[in-house]
Amino acid sequence: MTSSSAPSGPSTAESALLTPSAHLRRDMVVAISAIVVLLAVGFILRFAPIDVAFSNAVHHLHVSALTQVAEAFYRSLKPLPAAGIMIVATVAVGLLSRRWQVALAFFGGVAVTWGLAEAAKLIVDRPRPGMSEAMTQAVGATADPSFPSGHVAFTASFAAVLICALWTTRWRALGIVVGVVLVVGMSVSVVAIGVHYAGDALASIVWVAGVYPAVRAGGAMLVIPRVERAIRRSVSSRGR
Repeated sequence: MTSSSAPSGPSTAESALLTPSAHLRRDMVVAISAIVVLLAVGFILRFAPIDVAFSNAVHHLHVSALTQVAEAFYRSLKPLPAAGIMIVATVAVGLLSRRWQVALAFFGGVAVTWGLAEAAKLIVDRPRPGMSEAMTQAVGATADPSFPSGHVAFTASFAAVLICALWTTRWRALGIVVGVVLVVGMSVSVVAIGVHYAGDALASIVWVAGVYPAVRAGGAMLVIPRVERAIRRSVSSRGR
């Protein structure tokens, strides 16, 4: 009696962050299309700000508890704290997975997706909403452009990569819940405290949904294998 062979395909222990995409070209087309469309929408909103009325309505709800929580959430994910959180999370992912490739895919997925959104802000150059002096003191000066929201882009990028990292584990449902709460919470926060328009927050979510799959697929198929080969060549040359 012969034992049955294991099924082919990626192991269930393999991180989804490293699984090559079967549709890399499609992912790239979707990402490029999302970037082009969102840049166009950004320019439209810059000159025809149709989301101002709704944004002002949310900002002027004057729910003190919501505003305090929103301000704290916003301050906790400014660029420097966000970068620190990303580094700590990357180290944790590397230690838990015991694979530097997973850690690299985690860090790269957040950094590239978030970084591209920050670059789009400079291209569109939509002015920020007019903030009161008290609000400026609470959240700090925000001289950078408004579309898309960098805070929401970081949060959505982090959530997407976290969900992907947990996709093949028993923690997948928890990752989805945490990710959704973070993204919704930050999206409401930036509009409630008046540092972004609603269109800025929504654009960041669409940006990550369109761009991250291509970033993940490109990293898994192109970047990480090349880095791995370079490391192996370096180790081999040292051993000679």
